[in-house]
Amino acid sequence: MKQIIHVFLIVVLFTGNLFAQKVTTTCSLGFTFEIGAEKSWGFKEPVVVGVTPGSPAERAGLKLNDIILSVNSNGTYLQSYNTILSWFNLNETEITLAIRNFEYSFREITFAKDCRHSNAISEAQLAPVFAFYSLEDVQDRRFLMPVKTKTNNDALYHSYRTFSFAPSDEATRELDERINAVFIRALSEKGLQYNPDDPDFIIQTYYSYQKNPQYKADSPTSGSYQPVWRFDTRNHRTVKVPLYDPSEAVRVDDIAFNLEFGYRFFDRKYIDAGGMTLIWESEVKERLSGNYNLVDYLEMNLPLLLLKFPYPGNLSFATYQVKYLKYNYTGIGYDMNDLRTVVSVDPGSPAAAAGIQPGDVVTNIQGQPFNHSSSRSLTEGYRLFLGETMNLRDKNTRYTDSNGFKECMFWDVTHYNKVAEAISDNRRYKAAFSYLFNFNQYIDWTTPLTNNIEVERNGNPMSFAVTPRITTSSHILVY
Repeated sequence: MKQIIHVFLIVVLFTGNLFAQKVTTTCSLGFTFEIGAEKSWGFKEPVVVGVTPGSPAERAGLKLNDIILSVNSNGTYLQSYNTILSWFNLNETEITLAIRNFEYSFREITFAKDCRHSNAISEAQLAPVFAFYSLEDVQDRRFLMPVKTKTNNDALYHSYRTFSFAPSDEATRELDERINAVFIRALSEKGLQYNPDDPDFIIQTYYSYQKNPQYKADSPTSGSYQPVWRFDTRNHRTVKVPLYDPSEAVRVDDIAFNLEFGYRFFDRKYIDAGGMTLIWESEVKERLSGNYNLVDYLEMNLPLLLLKFPYPGNLSFATYQVKYLKYNYTGIGYDMNDLRTVVSVDPGSPAAAAGIQPGDVVTNIQGQPFNHSSSRSLTEGYRLFLGETMNLRDKNTRYTDSNGFKECMFWDVTHYNKVAEAISDNRRYKAAFSYLFNFNQYIDWTTPLTNNIEVERNGNPMSFAVTPRITTSSHILVY
């Protein structure tokens, strides 16, 4: 808990002092890039390696691994990082990029820079600060997968548009068709198309699922290992799986099953027309703590394996970082120097539609008094809330977040009413910012459709019914 509070103090106190001198507007690109070193994808060109959730860049369609061909009409090939960065300043408010990916060989997109009032802290920034109100909806987690990858430097992956599959044996046809369906779903999301008539590359798979004859169900060390969580791209949730962490030593008699799966991509057009040249191979070997059906494993884990393609990063291992955020968006920007004061309201936002204006002083949110001119009372209430409600969490969901905090747990479903009662205790916990998650019953037992926000405007009290918009962003990086 100390670490979470520390994060809050940094955000509110330090940045408050930092911006106290002058009110300005600050702009960011809304994405990050690096100069590509992979000869098969974006070599000596900028490759997008991060996109800010909810930013104009994301809304314009910019995605991870996009290759940037030009910035404001300036070609990027062989240019230095700093030179490319300087081109983003040629226009104060807009950016025009030409990009290449599996879907487009050349596409221009224009979007606004991500500009905000420099004193404003947004709800997207506040939600991670108050993550412990709803860890179910705010997650920053890492996990490992034992993925080994081989690439072919002669292949230019951006040339490929279509794929198909190698013929199946009759004995495994039904299983192969189910596996192929996962490939089609995951690769289609990258912009590739399934074309059995004239594919650019062919996919071949191999797999093994074997019971360990040395396994002992009554082993004294069974159940003593750290739980393994992985991200399910189908429902954007991190779930516990019956696997052992690849970085942890495991006694052989605690391994119930051994699972191996691999896939190969064979070029049939560009390198040796009519031939079959291996251009990509990924393989994973997993140790299972219990039964995990091969198809169930691949439904969840194959899309993760395919995130390595076409920009593989580490060829001998895979580290995944999940950033998942779901919160109530109203569009209010709070003053970091005085949280009561509204310094910005996003145009077209729910708060703007309700009539809230910059300069309004917030006095109450959803029945929670709001008098936090400094972060002290808010921090103390949050700290007290964390300590006194820990017994309402489900210990079976314990995990360690990306900051190293080991006591992260979801709420116990049998205690939802008690959690809601605790949050409504505004004298002890001062939980005004719990409105960010009050679409959940464990935040507000009545799960309201609107938030009541009371303000003072020029000394006059006013009340607004704001209908927030539930906003979700889900980003997963692999390196």
